[in-house]
Amino acid sequence: MRETIRRFGMLVSGDVVVVGVSGGPDSVALLDLLFRLRGEFGLKLHVAHLNHCLRPEAREEAEFVREMASAYGLPVTVEAVDVSGYARERRLSVEVAARELRYAFFARVLGAASATKVALGHQANDQAETILMNLIRGTGLAGLKGIPPVRGPYVRPLIETSRGAIEAYCVLRGLKTCRDPSNVALIYRRNRLRYELLPLLEREYNPEIISALGRLAAIVREEEEFLAEEAAKVYSRLRRASEEGVSLDGDALGFLPRAIQRRVVRLAYREVAGTFYDLDFAHTEAVLALLGGGAGRILTLPQGVKAIRLPAGLLLRAGEMPVVPEFCYPLSVPGETFVKELGVTVKATFALPLRDPVASAPGEAWLDYERVVPPLLVRRRRPGDLFHPLGYPAPVRLKNFFINQKIPRYLRERIPLVVDAVGILWVAGVRPAERARVTAATKRCLHLRLISSEKSELPEL
Repeated sequence: MRETIRRFGMLVSGDVVVVGVSGGPDSVALLDLLFRLRGEFGLKLHVAHLNHCLRPEAREEAEFVREMASAYGLPVTVEAVDVSGYARERRLSVEVAARELRYAFFARVLGAASATKVALGHQANDQAETILMNLIRGTGLAGLKGIPPVRGPYVRPLIETSRGAIEAYCVLRGLKTCRDPSNVALIYRRNRLRYELLPLLEREYNPEIISALGRLAAIVREEEEFLAEEAAKVYSRLRRASEEGVSLDGDALGFLPRAIQRRVVRLAYREVAGTFYDLDFAHTEAVLALLGGGAGRILTLPQGVKAIRLPAGLLLRAGEMPVVPEFCYPLSVPGETFVKELGVTVKATFALPLRDPVASAPGEAWLDYERVVPPLLVRRRRPGDLFHPLGYPAPVRLKNFFINQKIPRYLRERIPLVVDAVGILWVAGVRPAERARVTAATKRCLHLRLISSEKSELPEL
């Protein structure tokens, strides 16, 4: 354990360390080892125990930890929480509820004790079990890195020590421990993995499976950290926060490698949801799929977060959308027109006709400039607006067009309209007008494009 502490820089002289002690062999051995090493590392220790009130013997275990701390002459904090009730109120699994309450408890003790670290008893077998569980579930790199040796103030000095070595240490030192009956009940998947799958792999495939999975975690952790840092840099460039939520430039996001796209979306979700839990793969892919369609589509995510396809990209937010005030700006042709109410810019340029302008990206439009009647404006929708969409046989009410396109009511005012003296030329990010259709006879095009309000060009990765 001494080498693990030094290799990962877990503890430094002067640290006040909260030691999480459940009463089981791992946490009891951790407390005893840290107590013996406190002089060498210059540590002060504070014992912490949380009674989850899930088992009849939990109260006895809390008293056991209190007496153990007293025997070492250490301060101790013991609290009890109703995990089951908390889980029911928030519709969480008992495991997730226990985790949230446990870390909230450690955070309180950390502050109350003026501590700098929290030491937890996770060991090498826990690491191997976690990796296998994640692998079976279908994880990405983040799951294969397993349990981090250090995360913020939380340190795990036993993460490279096997369960067998820890139990042998407890016997050698004559340490009394508590045994949780649920840890051997085979009705739980983790216990079946611990007592059936891992022994099978160890016996039939690799006697060093525990250490092999530990090495895998170490390798993946370093590569995952690098990718996470790169994704954070990209996210800081693409992200724009406002009272509406967090928006991402759709064009720029679309040019990124898929692996970075997923990470950027998850970072945005974390920021909006205010949680350290990651968005799962299926939800992440569904968010990215929004980029392939027009404005207005909405995806509901866990924690009440909504992902919304806007004309210039994606918006992730919690709660309802604020009302957009009336706006109307002359369109600079050629040039850029900033719409501050929506946080987008409409860029207009002259160009030669495309072979297939209908197949252009949702955030742009190609119009036959000879069919445009100046002046051109960018404005919000208004009651009674008529629009002749590309491909429609006749004009329709803009409201009905939005309904047919399944664009929610509260998003309709967020879609800018490019209009000329005749009427609507482009419902931005949705569809151009039929009367400005590019044909074989078109000689000059007006190319309209929605871009980020913060950058007039796509950022480079």
